[in-house]
Amino acid sequence: MKISLNWLKEYVDINLEYKELADLFNLHSQEIAGLERLVDGSNLVVGYVEECHKHPDADKLSVCKVNVGAEVLQIICGAANVAKGQKVIVALDKAVLPGGFRIRKTKIRGVESNGMICSFEELGIEKKYHQEDGIHVLPDDAPVGVNALQYMHLDDYVLDLDLTPNRSDLLSYLGVAQDVKALTGEELHFKQPDVDEISEKNPVSVFTETVDCHSYYARLIKDVKIGPSPLWMQSRLIASGIRPISNIVDITNYVMLETGQPLHAFDYDKIKSNQIIVRNALECEKIVSLDGKLRELEIGDIVITDGSKPIALAGVMGGLETEVDSSTTNILLESATFDSYCIRRTSKRLDLRSESSLRFERGLDPTRTRLAANRAAALFVELAAGKVLKGVNYFDTSDHKDKEIHIGLSKIQSVTGYPYTVREIENVCDLLDFRCHESDGDFRFLVPQRRQDVNTYQDLIEEIVRIHGYKNIPLTLPQQTTSGKLTVKQTLRRLIRNKLLGSGLDEVVTYSLVSSAKATMFDQSEVETVKIMNPLSEERAYLRHSQLPTLLDVLVYNLSRKQNAINIFEIGKGYFSDHEQELLSGIMTGHYQPLYWRQDKQEVDFFIVKGILESLFEKLGISSAKYEKPEREIPHFHPGIVAEIFVEGQSVGIVGRCHPELESSLGLEETFMFEIDLSHLLDMPRKSMVMKPISKFPEVTRDLALIIDRRLPADAVLESIARAKIKQLTDVKVFDLYQGDKIAQDKKSIALTVTFKDSEKTLSSDEIDALANKLLKHLENELQAVLRTA
Repeated sequence: MKISLNWLKEYVDINLEYKELADLFNLHSQEIAGLERLVDGSNLVVGYVEECHKHPDADKLSVCKVNVGAEVLQIICGAANVAKGQKVIVALDKAVLPGGFRIRKTKIRGVESNGMICSFEELGIEKKYHQEDGIHVLPDDAPVGVNALQYMHLDDYVLDLDLTPNRSDLLSYLGVAQDVKALTGEELHFKQPDVDEISEKNPVSVFTETVDCHSYYARLIKDVKIGPSPLWMQSRLIASGIRPISNIVDITNYVMLETGQPLHAFDYDKIKSNQIIVRNALECEKIVSLDGKLRELEIGDIVITDGSKPIALAGVMGGLETEVDSSTTNILLESATFDSYCIRRTSKRLDLRSESSLRFERGLDPTRTRLAANRAAALFVELAAGKVLKGVNYFDTSDHKDKEIHIGLSKIQSVTGYPYTVREIENVCDLLDFRCHESDGDFRFLVPQRRQDVNTYQDLIEEIVRIHGYKNIPLTLPQQTTSGKLTVKQTLRRLIRNKLLGSGLDEVVTYSLVSSAKATMFDQSEVETVKIMNPLSEERAYLRHSQLPTLLDVLVYNLSRKQNAINIFEIGKGYFSDHEQELLSGIMTGHYQPLYWRQDKQEVDFFIVKGILESLFEKLGISSAKYEKPEREIPHFHPGIVAEIFVEGQSVGIVGRCHPELESSLGLEETFMFEIDLSHLLDMPRKSMVMKPISKFPEVTRDLALIIDRRLPADAVLESIARAKIKQLTDVKVFDLYQGDKIAQDKKSIALTVTFKDSEKTLSSDEIDALANKLLKHLENELQAVLRTA
């Protein structure tokens, strides 16, 4: 909400520096987004063009003789619309225009120029606030030589309030003035409008057929004269962020800004009856709105009708058929209140957002509906020579009573931690214009309808604290008997994050909202998707099932920017219609931890990714993780380089290479992915860490090459060795696999390094041979494995 401080001073005295006022708002009310001059210029005067002729050496330039009061100056002007007899804005020598642009006496194509004739844009007034091309021409009665900014009422400061949705009262100058009064203790100056009515009675009757219209006031103004609004009104509208159009439209916008109550003016002669009926739209009903578009309505929309057909879409936009134009002479003025939810829904569906709909959506003060109609009617008389017919025809079902809230002094003190006195609270109520009655420490507060956001005792306490000052609330530390700590799952998540970071991966955070195709991209079966109600776009319309599609987006984004070694992971969630699933996902491609000083570059492969996961499981105390070839093809994974991860016999994730078709479509080299169901993994039992003394005796390793069945996985060999229960066997590692001419086609050779150690003595060669033979005999009995000798 942009506030003209010159305008605001009409309703409340401001005896502070504007910067101090902004600081007060920041500390006690709403955040200030900016405080700046409306036109940041100096040394600007009103001039009269006495002569104007073409520049001798430039077709597009004019040489003008301009009377600026104290003297007549020669000024070169490049505007096509400059002409003799105009009143114009002149920037004199040494004038400063917005942006720090300084005016100096100069020569242009050999002809002296002693200033500049200005356009609105050169004064920093954006094009959206005017329709001019070229210099701005002032009215004929503009006094020559006076300060141009003062004459046009542009010597103003603008306070830009960054409002929160609950403070709908601050969408009006009266509401802002009320807050200034509360912050400074000054008095308000607004007077109730006095409408000069003629004897002819208002013939328009109004009715409602919907509970979504709470009130409707109609006034009829005859014989208006359409024209520009006065400069003071135009400047105030511009300062408030609204483009001046004509006196009729400007008056309705002016009163809306003043009171917070939107108004709409119909061309009364274009309405086919003397009856206004408000109702909900009929199915498939249509209206052409003021922007010239045909709008198809829904049953939930509210329409204003002439008894049969719609003439306006309530709270959003008027109809083109009853638009006020240059030929309008009779005005039907509407001031009404509607259900905020209905207006919000219609406005959003039709993508029609306006200053009016913004106020209807956030809630209006029902006590200002009639006030706004009367205020606008008085301005129609003053600025458009209108004649107001006698009477305001209306219906009103809204509650005008003050809201009653009860609370005790002790409750206020306990909630805030500050020893408020009865007098301090009464003083705050006086500043806010809230009535309150106190009896033995119990308060009965009466909150006016203008404060739609104050409905509970919590809201009331907030008002007391903000006006009295947040700085008065004492600072305290939370009092508790126990020290805080992370939960088990929080600890495990932190451990996972630190382990992967230490393994050379970078953590990323991606969007949970994706397109329909990406939401189901890695689903192994048909699963229902979850679509959000009001998506920003179809690319962000669905909740993801997997994090891999968004990680692929990150990968492609970085590769396109010449980042060739990408190792990333994310801890997040997949979303389903009946549950959420916590996930750990990762993608790796390119070099893995290259050692540039040794020119040693190791390319990421399946076993590096698998090794990182094995190391992670070990850190988590999970020793039962197995990797098995999936029974079915996994979407977008390479069918031959993929493994399903099992823990305690339950599938918890997948690891493998991207399918070559996916790599090709995204322009990727060999890329490896993994995704693990953390929801299940974090709930699994895990080994406790057991501390053992370091053995004083050496360990001994032996390498064994076994010939086994070709279909037998290495994991089966390791499990069989564990079942041998050889106490001195402390470690087993697979280091080689051979399939070739020297062994049968249905066999393979697997090489192991086995480690033996006794914590009580040094093992002799004979003891080690005996242990190795025991192990070989066990493997032969269980797996028909034999020692390879050649």
